[in-house]
Amino acid sequence: MLRPDIGLPRFSGGPLVPVVTYLLVIVVLSGLVTISPGASPPPVLGILWGVFLVALTVGTLRIETVSPRSLLPSVRTLGPVIGVVTVFWGLYNLVAVALAMGGISGFEASLSRTAAHPLLYLAALFSSLLFTAIPEEFLFRTYLQQKFTRLAGETTRRAVLSGISLAAVLFALFHLPRWFLASGHGVSSGLAVRLLGLALMGLAYGSVYALSGNLWLVALFHASMNHPPFLVRVTVPSELHLVVSVLEYTIMVTLVYLTVRVVEPVETPLMWSQRNNHASAGD
Repeated sequence: MLRPDIGLPRFSGGPLVPVVTYLLVIVVLSGLVTISPGASPPPVLGILWGVFLVALTVGTLRIETVSPRSLLPSVRTLGPVIGVVTVFWGLYNLVAVALAMGGISGFEASLSRTAAHPLLYLAALFSSLLFTAIPEEFLFRTYLQQKFTRLAGETTRRAVLSGISLAAVLFALFHLPRWFLASGHGVSSGLAVRLLGLALMGLAYGSVYALSGNLWLVALFHASMNHPPFLVRVTVPSELHLVVSVLEYTIMVTLVYLTVRVVEPVETPLMWSQRNNHASAGD
């Protein structure tokens, strides 16, 4: 089973709890970026940051009187999770290889670094999964998204979409300290494009989580998007980054939707909202 039987948690804290949690994250992140303003932080700092996010989220959940362990999917779901992500990247690679063989600009018919050095790639992917993707998704999807959904009305369509959207916006703004402090960029059209891309990413990850309820799935998508497992060399022109991202996220969410709806016909938060809307219409 891909989707664990967890359900929406009964958070006992008020709306101030997620606000304080998020502000604390931004303050600590800004401090770390100031200490290490390079494009890539030292491994030790990255590990500490991941540990901090997990510890903070666990502490916040305890304040909310929710057991953190109750929100973690069973290890038995890892098989289906890996299967879904493998299908996504398998299809992606088929398209990339076809475009490379067809001589399309941006796709080269030569082995990528991933294919040439698979062990190094797996090490980078595992590191990103463990110290970036899981901590961030644990905070933004497992806690913040579900908290906002609960505050907005629990299982209605509007509540679910509100939870996804609010968490996505905060996820995009979460990257501002690195944009301003580490990269040295200012306010420009590039910032707007960057925030839009990150917001779309957050919407995609949020939709995947709302459909599957599986932290491992959304985290593995997150990590693999950070380190795409292309078998051929792929260089997407900067002017097409947004278009390609929209296509990637659309296919990702569609694949998860079909998997949950067809292969595992159990109720998800988005399905709860559909059922509630039909019931209201009947009344």
